[in-house]
Amino acid sequence: MQLNLIPQKNLRSVKAYSFGGVKFKKRRKTARPLIEGLPHHVVLKSKKATGDLSFYKHKHQVQKLLKERSKKFFIEIIDFVNMGNHLHLKVRFKDKKRFQNFLRTFTALLARKITGASKSNTFGQFWDGLAFTRVLISSLEVLGLKGYFEGNHRQRELGYSERDVYLKQFNQFLYRLKQTRAAPKITTTN
Repeated sequence: MQLNLIPQKNLRSVKAYSFGGVKFKKRRKTARPLIEGLPHHVVLKSKKATGDLSFYKHKHQVQKLLKERSKKFFIEIIDFVNMGNHLHLKVRFKDKKRFQNFLRTFTALLARKITGASKSNTFGQFWDGLAFTRVLISSLEVLGLKGYFEGNHRQRELGYSERDVYLKQFNQFLYRLKQTRAAPKITTTN
């Protein structure tokens, strides 16, 4: 989610259901807001994931580990986008503790597999910050994330310009949809 596109008056509600990431470093003392049964958007970023360490170069390992860890912790992976230096996940879970264990083990094992790190061969810090998570409260947010994921798929296949064109059209669609849903119904009685 691009925070600079959200009006400042709505930013407080976004932060209330978000946690982690580089933008929210000052909020690490609060509990990660997680709501069991609702979809969540998860972003895992690494500036070091370029070239030979790119997630896209290791896409088979990423997919295999994601499938293995999600199965172990009973996490439903609804959608997934590999952007090379960051991963987007749309997940659903029924137990917060298992989800936290999934995040902890998936990130640790993925970093080890990609960097080749071990006890004798250390690599250092691989991830930019904590995993960013956002609870998707409304169906409009779920639809917005679906469009964002499609834009990222287009960027991966066709480039930034195609992504920008698609996201501009999609955001206009969402805006019109939001306006029609928010418009009061006018009834006339004679």
